[in-house]
Amino acid sequence: MSAAPGASGAVVPPRPAAMRPRLSVVVATYNRTDLIQRLLAQFARQTLSPSDFEVVVVDDGSREPVAPHLEKLSLPFTLRVETQANAGAAAARHRGVLAARGGVVLITDDDMQVADDFLARHMARHPVGSRNVVIGGIRPDPAISDMPLFERWYAWLNNRIAASMSGPKRRARGWQLFTGNVSFRREDYVSAGGFDKSLGQSEDIELGVRLEKAGCRFEFCTEAYVLHGSDHTSFEKWLKRAHRYGIFDSRVAGKHPDVPQVDPWRFLFEMNPLARPLLAAAVVAPEATRPVTEAVMSAARLADKAGLRKAAFMGTSVTYAMEYLRGARTEAGSLGKAARHVARYALSGGRPGQVLKLAKALKQDALEVARSEHGKPGVKAVASMVLTSDGFRVLALQRLREAALGLGIPLGNHALRVAQTAVLGVEIGKDVELGSGVYFVHSLGTVVGGDAKVGDRVRFYGNNTVGTAKDDGYPVIEEDVWVGAGARILGPITIGARSRIGANAVVLQDVPPDSVAVGIPARITPRKKDVDGE
Repeated sequence: MSAAPGASGAVVPPRPAAMRPRLSVVVATYNRTDLIQRLLAQFARQTLSPSDFEVVVVDDGSREPVAPHLEKLSLPFTLRVETQANAGAAAARHRGVLAARGGVVLITDDDMQVADDFLARHMARHPVGSRNVVIGGIRPDPAISDMPLFERWYAWLNNRIAASMSGPKRRARGWQLFTGNVSFRREDYVSAGGFDKSLGQSEDIELGVRLEKAGCRFEFCTEAYVLHGSDHTSFEKWLKRAHRYGIFDSRVAGKHPDVPQVDPWRFLFEMNPLARPLLAAAVVAPEATRPVTEAVMSAARLADKAGLRKAAFMGTSVTYAMEYLRGARTEAGSLGKAARHVARYALSGGRPGQVLKLAKALKQDALEVARSEHGKPGVKAVASMVLTSDGFRVLALQRLREAALGLGIPLGNHALRVAQTAVLGVEIGKDVELGSGVYFVHSLGTVVGGDAKVGDRVRFYGNNTVGTAKDDGYPVIEEDVWVGAGARILGPITIGARSRIGANAVVLQDVPPDSVAVGIPARITPRKKDVDGE
């Protein structure tokens, strides 16, 4: 194994294999000597064996270096301190991950507090061979009532985000990654290119998008939580952070135009309709509307004093969003360019965009399914398939379900799911992702559950189950896989591209690309291609 270069160009020598920990905890710190010492003391009380983990602290140019203070500590685990000139949190964390020696890396912040089983909870979500990204919860410090309204609003927002990721029918996504509490395989981080150090904010979200695109599986773990007690007390600095997020989220959206959830202009479409005129005004006249923003926050504070908690948080949300969109307008450069960004979002992630996305998906599905049946189909073959194929009807209903969810109509998705199951005999979970041209040759009795991912041109031959074995996750099936009649694919496993799953096989382990899996439990052998390449 070659040595990893540090952010400063220095070479970090590899640790001998016998001494290599399972887990590396990376913490960037800046001018918080007392808080980082408190966190290290809590790591010393972990139920995970001290020999199983190390802690890498990266001092990002603190005015008073932390290394002399930390060297005096007596700790049961290996502690290493990296020091660099101030370059920002992304650069500091990146340096820490490159210096890490564990197979799994956990990142948290220096102002967090952790329970004694915190590290063990994270490691339990990283079984051997998995490619999981585990996002832990962020709970407010018990002293939250003493914090300013805008910091209590952050705690309220974190609770809402956690609720959107937890539960049996919900799952985390890459764009929800936050560096206050996350763990992943070091190899996946390096392969994805690590944090984009050019981003002054939102580098965690951008990394999460790339990790998900690279095939990593995201999980939310409620039990692996941290306590966050912020030392931020300045409302002006809070507004500046909102402005910066608007700027850098715009850059993230530019890098990932296919992920509407990272586009800052979504606020104009997703927030309460009563708030949208205020948001639009902040974009049209950024400076002239600042008194309006201050008035909204003043009203939120009055609501807070009156005990109207929900109204106070709603007002704080509008205040944040107005400044956030001013940042997006700053990045756009002019009102005309901002308008073009808004139009682009509307045609990709907004309601008109959902309609266009539906039409494009149906066209692609029709062509892919027709090719699988007719090779190079003509117009008549495609039309015949659309009109007569139950396999295409399954896909058409699935695309309508996806459009309903995108349009914020969950009841429509549910009704279409019931129709899909009752009429066509296929049960597909709400969070399942189906690629283009997935073909249900015989649809009756097939179940694809949870958050399974099915790649392009996968063929199901009937009475198949793609599900969980021990409620521990769902499969990923890569492109061009054929699943024989009666076959079962169970658990958080990956079926490699172009593989063939035999009839009635029960697959409980990863299948490499270009393989054949047959039997109960399935035996895996390399696939022999015939003269036609099939």
